[in-house]
Amino acid sequence: MAEVIEINLICEDVLSYEILFSFIHKQAEIDYSSRVIEVMDNWEYENSYVVNSKEDLNNMINTKIVCITEKANEGYVGLNIEKVEDKFCYTIWFNLEKYESVSDYYQLIKAFITFVKQRIVNKFTLCAIGKEVVFEFQGDYNTLLNNSHNIDIWIYVDALFDFEKDTYDSNLINYELIKLDDYEMLRKKHIDIDLSN
Repeated sequence: MAEVIEINLICEDVLSYEILFSFIHKQAEIDYSSRVIEVMDNWEYENSYVVNSKEDLNNMINTKIVCITEKANEGYVGLNIEKVEDKFCYTIWFNLEKYESVSDYYQLIKAFITFVKQRIVNKFTLCAIGKEVVFEFQGDYNTLLNNSHNIDIWIYVDALFDFEKDTYDSNLINYELIKLDDYEMLRKKHIDIDLSN
């Protein structure tokens, strides 16, 4: 299978997972009969079971980890939802062969930034995009920035991070800062696409 691309969002409030799937469905051809919704207590899959209705799912978001997976023509796509303290964490993921192409990967990033501007502006505090990422939010943004790996793009509300701390120097040296409407963005310097428009 291909490298897994993740788009991680941290939100103050619940986002409609159907809005997020509207983005996913524009990026991949989906077998709509293949949706599987699994809920669990933790990432060790304790008390894991399949949910059959959206109503059940809406009741679970505050207390369970929710994983929604769909079969696509060339792999799988999905959305994971987890509440961490008082924040909601969403992971949109793609395991599709087409994103092995750098140009297709860059197009996905650009498409998501357009989606942010049109559909979810001011609905999240942080977004991180990358391939085969390490992204584990435990309630502290500064720790998250220090401990995350393989993030190509960070999008965040202004003043979310305390960049005065010396601990960021090694992580941030490979990024450049870009202003993006209501957000700031850190882009890895090797990502050779214009994300400003």
